[in-house]
Amino acid sequence: MKKSLFLAGLLSLSSLVFAGAKSYPIMIDSAAKAGSVQLAKGNYTVQVEGDKAVFTDQHRKSVSVSVKLDTGTGKKFEYTSVEATQKDGTEIIKSIHLAGSTTTIEFGD
Repeated sequence: MKKSLFLAGLLSLSSLVFAGAKSYPIMIDSAAKAGSVQLAKGNYTVQVEGDKAVFTDQHRKSVSVSVKLDTGTGKKFEYTSVEATQKDGTEIIKSIHLAGSTTTIEFGD
């Protein structure tokens, strides 16, 4: 009995370790800057790891950038969405709302 409980606990713990952070798919329509990182046009996944956002492209190349997380208390976002502005002809990502959560990733200038 003790062995089976130990094994069940060990399997549960190992599944948490390998589960990793949740990733969110986003599409960048044109080259854009997110914080200090320049992103090319294309499909990415974004993950939050502490105070960093990690962007991974289709070729599994990853870049990370420091971010501020705003964990609002309102309604959860239905979709992951990117808010961006134009500055001097460059697309600047200001924030990303994460689907299924109240979390917004905010990028500095």
